[in-house]
Amino acid sequence: MTVYVTGSSGVLGFEILSHLHDAGIAASGVARKPLPLRNGQLRQISTPEVLRAGWLPGRADATIVHCAGLASPRVHFNDFAELSRRDIEPQIRFAELLVAKGWRGHMIYLSSAGVYGDSASLPIPEDTPLAAKSWYALQKMSVEQGLSLLAQRHGFRLTILRVANVYGAALAGPTFGVVTILLDALRTGKAFRLFGGGTSLRDYIHASDFCAAVERCCRTPPRGPVTVLNLGTGEGTSLASLIELLPRVAGGTLNIVHQPQDGEVASSVLDISRTRAVLGWAPAVGLEEGLRRTVAVTR
Repeated sequence: MTVYVTGSSGVLGFEILSHLHDAGIAASGVARKPLPLRNGQLRQISTPEVLRAGWLPGRADATIVHCAGLASPRVHFNDFAELSRRDIEPQIRFAELLVAKGWRGHMIYLSSAGVYGDSASLPIPEDTPLAAKSWYALQKMSVEQGLSLLAQRHGFRLTILRVANVYGAALAGPTFGVVTILLDALRTGKAFRLFGGGTSLRDYIHASDFCAAVERCCRTPPRGPVTVLNLGTGEGTSLASLIELLPRVAGGTLNIVHQPQDGEVASSVLDISRTRAVLGWAPAVGLEEGLRRTVAVTR
């Protein structure tokens, strides 16, 4: 089995590439930037045109873990036309170029739990209607649909992973997710802005469990042309609970500044029963243990 990880110099791409390498899988990263860690230990194809497919060396059956693309929900777009031109069309064109080269392998696309928007019931199963509330989620939803059409039309296999909040990654900086934002505030004394009462729920999955699930996807042939899987823990944690737990694990005191609730998704907890059944996988790291590991690797 040959695996390529696009966007391997990013936070999640690097985690996946490192994990697959350590698991004995022949994996190569594909990215514009050099690997920030373990350079020389991991295979990397450096190219300014990750989404042009010229780097694929004729492997018709290769597995592609596709992480390259819009990485931050905070990127602003003026309108849908700009979003489509900059971050949707290049993703679909990438798959079309792969098909034109004769590739008919397995693509694992990292989507987001944000595609569900506000759901009336929790946990959220994969057949829940999609209702994106941000440009980022709309981009993920649009790319999902475009790739699904191409997979069914051209015969490659597609696994869509709707990923919850990953934490504990080696490259996660002080703005990558609420856990690292809280850790930075804890260590620097910066104010943390708490919108509303902090009662909305989120599903937090440790990077080790996330990578183990991606590995299972690489090793598990999809049952049909398109498989959609939620990737989380199935358990919700309120921000207020996280604010209480993290100082207990890491030590110190948070400077909390309360502000009115903004327009974010109310709560998001994923139903992972399908993922358990398809991959034979289950998360192994609880939130408190995951936070301890995160604190240990970021000291």
